[in-house]
Amino acid sequence: MDESIKAQPSPEIVVVISDCHLSGGRYVEGKFNPHEDFHFDRDMEDFFRYFSEGRYGEGCSVELVLNGDFLDFLNVPYLGEFEEAITEQIALAKWSQIFKGHPRVMSALKRFASLPKKKITYLVGNHDAELFFPKVSEAITRAWDPEGCFPSDKVQVVTHTDRLIYPGGLEIHHGNQFEESNQLDFNRPFHESPSGEKLLNIPWGSIYVMKIVNRLKAERQNLDKIRPFKVFVLMGLLFDFFFTLKFLSLSTFYFVRTRLQSLRDRQALGFWKSIKILNQETGNFFLDLEAQARGVLAANPTTKTIIFGHTHLPMHRVYEDGRQYINTGTWTKMVMLDWRYIGEPSRRTFALARKLDQGWDAELHQWNGSGQPYAPYLG
Repeated sequence: MDESIKAQPSPEIVVVISDCHLSGGRYVEGKFNPHEDFHFDRDMEDFFRYFSEGRYGEGCSVELVLNGDFLDFLNVPYLGEFEEAITEQIALAKWSQIFKGHPRVMSALKRFASLPKKKITYLVGNHDAELFFPKVSEAITRAWDPEGCFPSDKVQVVTHTDRLIYPGGLEIHHGNQFEESNQLDFNRPFHESPSGEKLLNIPWGSIYVMKIVNRLKAERQNLDKIRPFKVFVLMGLLFDFFFTLKFLSLSTFYFVRTRLQSLRDRQALGFWKSIKILNQETGNFFLDLEAQARGVLAANPTTKTIIFGHTHLPMHRVYEDGRQYINTGTWTKMVMLDWRYIGEPSRRTFALARKLDQGWDAELHQWNGSGQPYAPYLG
């Protein structure tokens, strides 16, 4: 990863959302789609409109940062299958389905970008790595640019780095790069099949979603929404034994297949990488990335606010030195088995950062809609 990342020009306002997981819509390939997790299209349309009108209108420079996993390519089937050998053609077909599945959101993004002093910036996450394909990034840019232009001054899909850095101490990451099982290789986003075809270089976590989670969602629709994983497994072994046993068996099979064996078209990452993944996946009850965020703050004295997504767990931590960590959470439904956040919350959280003379004022908010459009997130 190139560490000499140029700082972004500073707008007056940065709005950050992540992990909305828009996939193929209610129907895919003529059938009801159980893999669609986003059901707030009208609310999101209002959200984008709010931050482009009134006090956020013509006189205000607003950058909308889609901080990874805004679109969810992993949950879109291609010809009825979740194919792990992803070509550019397959990726484009998935994008076309997402675009058709969420017309309100797509129109709202284009309208946002069409207004004066408004810009959209998209960071890649582990569910939307298809953006590495040049034609996919171009298609998305043209769909949201008000004139259908590419390259665009109004829409930027960032595929060369995993972060945005703004003057004044604001830094934004999706967060998947801190997890062994979900790391993307920004230097080598593709590999070749034996026939020489360019395929997306996806991590173990992506294969896990496509081949295990998506296969079993028809039986347990909330399978991919339950956190933390370890508590889910323990409770499943007690109360849903045979399904949990099948789930664990499939997980083990694909883990061995993708990490400890040589595949026909790529090499496994090796034994020690596999051990790290196992340790992180099974050893961490509450992987909220707070420790990783504090590590970034410790390594970068000029960074005052660090914003992540990825975990689906909204957080706002302000430390003794005034520096802070914000996680933007998710707009999808979650089933939390962690006693600190117990329940089945559906939060529409986002980060709002305002440029000040001395830096940035950033807070985590929850979108409410009409009446009181948003309010500070209180947990």
